[in-house]
Amino acid sequence: MRPLRARLLLVSFLVFAASCGGNGAVAPSAGSPPAVPVDPGTPANGGVDPADAGAADGLVRSMADALSLGERRGRVEDQLDDATLMASSVALRYRARFVDGYPGLIEFTLNNTGSGWQEKFLLQIPPVAPTSPVPLLVVFHKYGSGHGDVLNTSFLAETQARGWYCLSPLGARQKHFGNRESQINTRAALDLVAHLFPIDRNRVYGAGFSMGGGALANYAARHLDPAGVRFAAICDHTGGVSLSHTWFSEPDDADLDDNVPLAGQNLEVPDVLESLFGGTPSAVPFEYQRCSTIDLDPIGGTIGAGTDFGRNLVHIPTLVWIANADPLVYLGTQTYAFDGYLQAQNAGHQLTVASGNVHAWTTLDETAVCDWLQTKTLQTPNGGRTLADEDGTWFRFQIEQDAPGSFTPFTWSIDTVARRVDISQTANLRRISIDAPGAGLVLSGNVTLRLATADGTGDRARILGVLTPPLAVTRDGVAASGTYDAFSRTYEVVETNAALHTWVLTFP
Repeated sequence: MRPLRARLLLVSFLVFAASCGGNGAVAPSAGSPPAVPVDPGTPANGGVDPADAGAADGLVRSMADALSLGERRGRVEDQLDDATLMASSVALRYRARFVDGYPGLIEFTLNNTGSGWQEKFLLQIPPVAPTSPVPLLVVFHKYGSGHGDVLNTSFLAETQARGWYCLSPLGARQKHFGNRESQINTRAALDLVAHLFPIDRNRVYGAGFSMGGGALANYAARHLDPAGVRFAAICDHTGGVSLSHTWFSEPDDADLDDNVPLAGQNLEVPDVLESLFGGTPSAVPFEYQRCSTIDLDPIGGTIGAGTDFGRNLVHIPTLVWIANADPLVYLGTQTYAFDGYLQAQNAGHQLTVASGNVHAWTTLDETAVCDWLQTKTLQTPNGGRTLADEDGTWFRFQIEQDAPGSFTPFTWSIDTVARRVDISQTANLRRISIDAPGAGLVLSGNVTLRLATADGTGDRARILGVLTPPLAVTRDGVAASGTYDAFSRTYEVVETNAALHTWVLTFP
């Protein structure tokens, strides 16, 4: 991490660049919404996009209906050509400029994110340069808006008053529903800010509304690598936490006017979802499930038992917020189902029902949210029922799947005092690697692995950070063996049985 002085020099450079006009200030590129919400003018068809005509009768049936007139007009920029958002520069990783009229607000343009999409985000810096790490609040925008949606809230003023940083990512595009490209971009933005500025990684908080609430909850559940930026607590304001339920519930005109007169116009929410995820929920269920937090059946109202990323939030305090008369009834259904699901896991989660009859940020009390968030610090559990959807690091474990395109559940616990690791109820697991040094697991004397594979495919359990091989290995008290790799400093055993078996590795 760079020293604080280097970070302050960066801010000084940005101030200088902004004061020098065109040489240092970088204007928002075409194809991406500007940082400051503006009315971009009349759409090409001379009026409001016909896809939003339902809002004219005062009824809110869709996320699109909840957009203001200016925001609906602004959607034209997102409909012209998505390719204009693709990163084009390989020379500069990022550029930054101060936003006119908003003291301390910086707009970043980040290239080469790893997703193929350019990322834009806003960062509000504290009015007084921090002398030590301070909290960061990350605000996820609603459907059809962009990183400037944070200006529709009072979060910038709240974080300035508290001396926090506030980050508002675009997530690759205005209508992303937390898809993998948006999550890659969001992670790139978080990593950059955490590298450049004195962020307290134990107090990174999130708030999201509607589409953004669902995107935030899923992002928090999917990003559990201790080496990365993780959320200490989150606030979901009426979020779309089940994308298959959203697809089923949102109105669709059966594609009668899709892409008329221009490609990308008049697409309803189901069309956008199908474009993002490659088909309908029945055709590609995993793609919807992996970017949802609960998998809510739109007919029966049940939550899928093996497809619920919400289980990964058990250790992350979650404030669920909703207006009592929000007109998007189906999002209310999701919100209450999500709250009930969370409460069953951990009574520390909280539900707030506010007064209001609009689907908007305005029904949220930003002061109350920040007051609640600031009481939380990052927690790393010593056990849990974790769901992985791809190879990667999940807590102190590196997961390698048997096959991509499916979930890998595993139940685990680490007892550093007893020097014991339990791993069970695994499926679609090729290898699980245990970060012993990171977990504080001392490899001396007897170290116990209790293993069980639910699908009996032969799970490889590998311990990382093994300086010398064990002197003896037993399985259920009978002499057994594993594989020591001196180059990678690992020791691996293979368990093929669904019953729980006890491996004891005796180290010097």
